[in-house]
Amino acid sequence: MTKAKVSHARQTLARLREESPELLAVFFERGPLLKGYLDSKPRTCGTPGCRCARGEKHAAWVLRIPEGRTSQSRSIPEAVFRRLEPLAEEYRRFRHALSRWRRLVREADQALRDIEESRLVDCESELRRSDEKKAKGQSHQG
Repeated sequence: MTKAKVSHARQTLARLREESPELLAVFFERGPLLKGYLDSKPRTCGTPGCRCARGEKHAAWVLRIPEGRTSQSRSIPEAVFRRLEPLAEEYRRFRHALSRWRRLVREADQALRDIEESRLVDCESELRRSDEKKAKGQSHQG
């Protein structure tokens, strides 16, 4: 293993050590998270007498709730949207930190394997060296 590879491995571990406090702080927070996505776009509601039927779209407040590979969308009042917005943002922040944590841990795991490999000695070589030292010690005594 090259010195450059070991140096890179140690830098990876240092990065994990530097970023850990910030990521762990996110994980230790106790506030609620909303697993959902909020969206507000100009839309037409479909009501015949509504201004949006004449082309003047109005804001629609939507909560999308992930369910497996799909998501369920629900129209919600603006007040509910505003109340849920920070909870959804906290969820995104948590998921981003979790993704970063997992990536760092995978990198650190590889770095530790690289460091271990660089420090390992060959058993047979060490045994021969030990035998040679023992033989040298006996020849000096005799």
